[in-house]
Amino acid sequence: MRKIIAILILASLGILLFVTFSNKTSKDRFDKSLLSNSDRILEYLKEDYEGTINKIHDLQKTPEQVLELNNIVMQKLYSHEITDEEIEVLLKVQRELYDDELLEKNPIDVHLEKAKEEIEKFKENNTKIIGYDIQKNNDDNNNNITFIKVVYYLNNVGPEGEIFEEYVLVKVDELWKIKGWQKTEEFIVVGD
Repeated sequence: MRKIIAILILASLGILLFVTFSNKTSKDRFDKSLLSNSDRILEYLKEDYEGTINKIHDLQKTPEQVLELNNIVMQKLYSHEITDEEIEVLLKVQRELYDDELLEKNPIDVHLEKAKEEIEKFKENNTKIIGYDIQKNNDDNNNNITFIKVVYYLNNVGPEGEIFEEYVLVKVDELWKIKGWQKTEEFIVVGD
């Protein structure tokens, strides 16, 4: 009788561990898929907007993941293959990454208007963001603020083929948020 109880307990623990790890693995796959495939972000949002927004909040645990997601949105916005409705959806996602002060200074209607104007200029000049690199963050993230540089690669050749920006990120309620950014001088991206 004791052997049967012991076997049942061990089997239950095995099933519990399997379910726990398989759920975590599928969540990790979704997170990695969201960060690694910019084309799928609109699919995810169309299929399950609220669920995707919750997953985005899960990605805000590190400043690098916030910038990775922001850059995916930027690349999609400036791809020339986007509708006005998709621009609005992507800007809502991007605004999830902004801190409250930045949101207050940039109301949604002004943000939308400026974004559409800039996207149109990119289209007129046949310019696209074709890639980006995020400078390795050397901070230990124990502070509630960090500065990270990003270079955007455009389909133009020469000095106008890259945009260098520095982002300021703050930690608010355990989530990293973009406080602001500015153009910066050229720098060399140092990887892992």
